[in-house]
Amino acid sequence: MRYGFKILWILSMTVLFLVSGCDESDIKYWEWNTITLNEYSTPFANEAVCGNGSPYKFFINPSNTTNNLLIYIEAGGACWDYPSCSGEEGIRGAANPNGITDDYMSGIAGVMSPFVFRNHPWDSLPTKNWTIVFIPYCTGDVHTGDKVTTYTDPETGEALEWHHKGHTNMMAVMKWLTDGPFKRHFNRIDKLMVTGCSAGGAGSVINYHFIRQALGTRVQKAYLLNDSGPIYSAFDDGQEAIDSGDHVYADYPHSLPLHRKIREVWGIDDSGILNDLPGTFDDTNFGSINTMLSDYYLAKGDRLAHTQFSMDGNYSGYSYERFYPESIGDPPDLDVIHAYWQEDEQYLMDLYDSTSNWGYFIPYYRPFNESHCTCVLSFDDTNIQSQGIDMKEYINDLLSDRAMSQMRYFEGYNWLDMNRPYWGWDLVDLLMELL
Repeated sequence: MRYGFKILWILSMTVLFLVSGCDESDIKYWEWNTITLNEYSTPFANEAVCGNGSPYKFFINPSNTTNNLLIYIEAGGACWDYPSCSGEEGIRGAANPNGITDDYMSGIAGVMSPFVFRNHPWDSLPTKNWTIVFIPYCTGDVHTGDKVTTYTDPETGEALEWHHKGHTNMMAVMKWLTDGPFKRHFNRIDKLMVTGCSAGGAGSVINYHFIRQALGTRVQKAYLLNDSGPIYSAFDDGQEAIDSGDHVYADYPHSLPLHRKIREVWGIDDSGILNDLPGTFDDTNFGSINTMLSDYYLAKGDRLAHTQFSMDGNYSGYSYERFYPESIGDPPDLDVIHAYWQEDEQYLMDLYDSTSNWGYFIPYYRPFNESHCTCVLSFDDTNIQSQGIDMKEYINDLLSDRAMSQMRYFEGYNWLDMNRPYWGWDLVDLLMELL
């Protein structure tokens, strides 16, 4: 990381960053405005809730100098049973189980990404002067579900009612943008960018079509950037049992068990969400959404991109740890997890290579946040050295007219990145654990 003063700045801003509040009835420019949806009469507003049933809120930081709109979808894990949704210690779960506070953006959320933090001192982006809509995450379903599920503690029998309403919340936000008190601000959207990290990255891909349809012809040009929330292919050919041995694509990809689990507990089938996806989407294979988006939005000129680290240890953990216990073990064998991840990653790159409007940027490793998400905190140490480009430059190119077929970068194993000291990131990781 580039170094001294940057580390001190990140540490201080993580702890001390403050943002002004606002009155929802009087939307203020260049400030974070808290929007509690059930206070409005727009469709779906009363159905918009967090996992615990509390009212759903989102945040808008409007610009009065441009008609461009950035929709940033928040990260925060996932849950699909009592241990993960209740926050049981040692189990990967979901963020904000107790809902969203009015001053949410005055905390770490307000500085977590250069996309969200307008005045980032060294990683400024072309989107810094756009209107920003921040979609918080509190439903444990990668912004995708539409179901109320009751989970039972296997030991005590205690019941937990959980609202997997991520997709419902997203549609309620879109209706507010269309019919709410600030709707005139969105009469014309010259450029729309939809992005997010991790669960927010997955949510950006899954909801992209619905966002585009909701905003309609008001959008003149659109961009998608999925940061580390891959929707891998997972062909379901009807196997009843899933063992923990080695797999090849002739059988099924490693993501199939996860896909089976979430479509059951998040209400993806029951909600009809899949039925609303057009064209080449195959509802037996979630990964086909990548092909569908490519085909459907090619003629519209939409620019689609994906980024992740090959050594991701976070999203990969959610994807495989609890589904392959015999192979991965306890504590988890990271070599096995990364082997599964990189196999699925290669298949996804092959799919993108077969299109003309998907690009990708896949560096190997960064010693922060388990090499998870390239667009969090800063773009330091996201560079692919052999090709002389980092994530910030990639985003600048994405927002230009460069052909997406030239926007594909992959970094193989990098011994130097894996072995050089990173005292700055180590310090940031330590602080994050203490917060």
